[in-house]
Amino acid sequence: MRFKINLSRISRGKFIPINYQYELSSVIYKIINNSDSDFAKFLHETGYSVKGNSFKLFTFSQIKFDKSKVYTSEQRIEHQGEFAYFFISFLVDKAAEEFVKGLFIYQKISIGDKISRVDFEVVGIEGCTPPVFQERMNYRCISPLLIKQKRADGGENYLEPEHALYKEILIQNLCNKALAFALTIEHKFLTESIPACELVVNGKIYKKGIRIKQHTQMASHLIGYMFEFELTAPLELHEIGFYAGFGHLGSQGFGCVEVKD
Repeated sequence: MRFKINLSRISRGKFIPINYQYELSSVIYKIINNSDSDFAKFLHETGYSVKGNSFKLFTFSQIKFDKSKVYTSEQRIEHQGEFAYFFISFLVDKAAEEFVKGLFIYQKISIGDKISRVDFEVVGIEGCTPPVFQERMNYRCISPLLIKQKRADGGENYLEPEHALYKEILIQNLCNKALAFALTIEHKFLTESIPACELVVNGKIYKKGIRIKQHTQMASHLIGYMFEFELTAPLELHEIGFYAGFGHLGSQGFGCVEVKD
């Protein structure tokens, strides 16, 4: 399921950090966790697990403002208008659609850090028409897509789309998510073998550095990329990527895409 979350600014404050993904992710978790439901407990405490990895299987886009200005040196976005929106996707059964809508409607969303903050109210939620998935699809990133690779020293490399292992890791990640989802719903969604897939990057690639947990001792810098791509893969993997996010850290706002016409 995918939803468009419509926001109205209710604070006099207009400045939001450029790096707001972690804060928005925290707000989404808080909204879900405040719901006394089996879905909330499952998503927060367990998630979908396979091979020692846990997947939350949701993702969200960057926020689109009706009118804004970016101040790069101050690392701030000024919301000069009144309205904004973002998309959020969950890999859950359509039967949960009304429940998810109920979670978010009329919620207050506060996004900011120690320097500045903007308060919004959710004024509308629109269910999005699902795409018709085919084996070959064209996508456009609406949040940075992040692929990471473990190093021998315990650190991580953030791979560029042209890297030789980029496609392999992206597809393996999709398969792990598919297997985790299949095990949870007790349905053989995919075999454990890696299917043959093709990934073609189209047009320009934009590097997007994201700082999370800013102004704390746990601050870190993640690197994703914004680009358009064509993916040839089984239908199940397209569905997984579209609703749960392509690549790593979907639940922190990475790997959200839209279908390119």
